[in-house]
Amino acid sequence: MNTSIRKRALTVLATAAVLTGAASTLGAGSAFAGPSASFSIGSLQSDGSRTITIKSGGTTAGKVKWTANGDKLTASDVKADGHGISGYVTASPYLIANTAGHNSPYTDTAHRNLPEDKTYTFWACIGNNKVGLTCSDVVKVTS
Repeated sequence: MNTSIRKRALTVLATAAVLTGAASTLGAGSAFAGPSASFSIGSLQSDGSRTITIKSGGTTAGKVKWTANGDKLTASDVKADGHGISGYVTASPYLIANTAGHNSPYTDTAHRNLPEDKTYTFWACIGNNKVGLTCSDVVKVTS
């Protein structure tokens, strides 16, 4: 009987700890607004490529480019403002190019051979772990 009470007490304490951690994580995420930025989304090219230019403080902070010929995603950070540039393509698993943690100027590239003539979604973000991310609209690209 004594062992059963201890197990229940440990289970209750463990559950409380997990729920407290989850509540803290969810609450902290909502406080991050991300840096002020604007996004210029280029038109979809005939081969399925597209570029998103990111501006912060009135100047170009970086670019994210999807190159359909070669299935390559490139994120370039050109502004030393403490914010990383990241790009995403919804291949499975996602293709992610991310400059976070590197001094500007810096470029990161991700590539993988994807099935031809398939449509994916693509977007770009700017930010860091302290301020959160600000992201562009999600647009379509093809391989």
